[in-house]
Amino acid sequence: MVEKNVIGAAVDKLRSLPWRDLFYMFYIEPVIVMLIFSHMLSGVVMRNQIIYQTCRVIFHYNESDCSHLDDKEASPEIHAIETEIQSYVADMFLTRTLMESIVPAVCGLFIGSWSDHYGRKPLLIVSMIGFAGSALINTFICALSSHHDINPWRYTLAAVPHSLLGGMCVFSVAAFCFLSDITNVKNRPYRMIAIEFLVFVALSSGSLLSSYVYEATSASITQGISAAIIVFATLFIIFYLPESLHIRLEKDAKQEAEKADKAEKDLPNIVCDTQLTAVSTNDAKKELDKDADPTAKQSDSKPESELDSKNIVLFGLKANENKKESSASELCTTEIHLDDKKEPKPTDSQKSEMKSEPEPQNVGLFSVTHIKEMFKTCCKPREHHAREIIWLVTLTMFMSMFVVDGAMTVMYLFVRQKFHWSVREFTFFETISQVVPMLGALIGFLMLRKVFGLSVVTLALLSLGSEILSNLTKGFAMLPWHMYLSIALGIFRSIGGPMCRTIVSNIVPASDLGKIFSIKNVFQSFAPFVAAPLYTLIYQHSLSIYPGLFNFVSAALFLVAFIAIGFVWRYKFIHKEHYAKLLK
Repeated sequence: MVEKNVIGAAVDKLRSLPWRDLFYMFYIEPVIVMLIFSHMLSGVVMRNQIIYQTCRVIFHYNESDCSHLDDKEASPEIHAIETEIQSYVADMFLTRTLMESIVPAVCGLFIGSWSDHYGRKPLLIVSMIGFAGSALINTFICALSSHHDINPWRYTLAAVPHSLLGGMCVFSVAAFCFLSDITNVKNRPYRMIAIEFLVFVALSSGSLLSSYVYEATSASITQGISAAIIVFATLFIIFYLPESLHIRLEKDAKQEAEKADKAEKDLPNIVCDTQLTAVSTNDAKKELDKDADPTAKQSDSKPESELDSKNIVLFGLKANENKKESSASELCTTEIHLDDKKEPKPTDSQKSEMKSEPEPQNVGLFSVTHIKEMFKTCCKPREHHAREIIWLVTLTMFMSMFVVDGAMTVMYLFVRQKFHWSVREFTFFETISQVVPMLGALIGFLMLRKVFGLSVVTLALLSLGSEILSNLTKGFAMLPWHMYLSIALGIFRSIGGPMCRTIVSNIVPASDLGKIFSIKNVFQSFAPFVAAPLYTLIYQHSLSIYPGLFNFVSAALFLVAFIAIGFVWRYKFIHKEHYAKLLK
């Protein structure tokens, strides 16, 4: 009998576990992993393919010279060809980066407000269809180039589908809004770190396998595998992913119902209950006094006017005795209305005002209303300097994305020029540069947050300080091992992104998250328009003198972001009580 009770208790405990919340982790995370993995699998291979075809088709060098461009033991003449080609390829990479940013930057003005009204899933589907289309076009061009000489500029056309359908801007807004919808203040930082961990797994594994798949097959097959993964991720979203906006609305409704029940339980005792109790007690006492004292009957025979002039004091208020019943009935009527949760009927003037208000209408994706709502939400005054914190965190994330967009354009060219790395050596470096920060984010976050209790703001500062040291080391790098030293110094750099998103998610209502993330992505989408040309210009002019000069620009920009988060820490210190739990 005891065993049955134990088994029954265990079954009840299993049923009470939040299994639904556990299955939420199998929604957006697999899509992010597949998308990042596919990009890393084919990214470096396609850059190498573009350099090779530029050498063959644009500059008309022979196949032997073009195939030895990344060889460390190559002759000085081959290295001179590499320098000549890199200046041309840098412009090609710049053009593609700008193409991938124009339409997404415009879409970013509308999608945040639109997703808050109509959901996240449509945006995820549209952006993934764009990625799938671009991957398939890349595969076709790459397969065609193995039999014919194809102008490498045609690879730029492959960026058109995902650029026109929003690209990474639309996907990231929808994905992080989805994540915010299915999480709460308590578990959101951990889910953000989990996302970051999975992203680094996808980055490192895709980068590591890239060179091996390329050597075992070819550039077209590698790109074909990447396209197949993206197509599968698109089908996964269409047929499996739920609409998170409905999940959030259900949670909000449940929370409102719980608040209403709690408020009802916390209501003070209604006066009529106490009055009726006091009146009934006094009446009973008077009846007893009548039976015990015959003179009490004479008091009942007093004139009615005399009784009317007699005042009874209840709770410090004087009330006429003959009004006790009517006052109690009025108060009890009020109590009935509260218990039944009936709102008072609106007056005629209120009805007319309600009729005069315009009814909400469905607006399209590119309605100006979305822009107005986005800027209104981001610029409206908020208590405890919340508006300033939002903009400072947005500036920080913009600076981080600015550096990523700029450095990504020239980093592969830099290591080829400075250290003559092959595809295998560069992909190995990329793998290590993702694994180490991944371990730093996982171990460092758990240790620094759980053991030492550092807040999300302090962790963001630590991350930016780590980025500054890493970029300074890259700038001064003279030997290959210096690049790996920069990875070690940047061990905490991966904590910054999740912490910044957590700060915004915790101080902003869920209904405004889409608009806030949208304005962030608008700035991040416009970043390549300045970052890519700036870094390309710096690299081209310093190519023959000091190729690593752009790394010092990155360090300076991260210093600006560090100062911005420093102001956030100051506001948190000023409003200790309010942000004690929100930014814990």
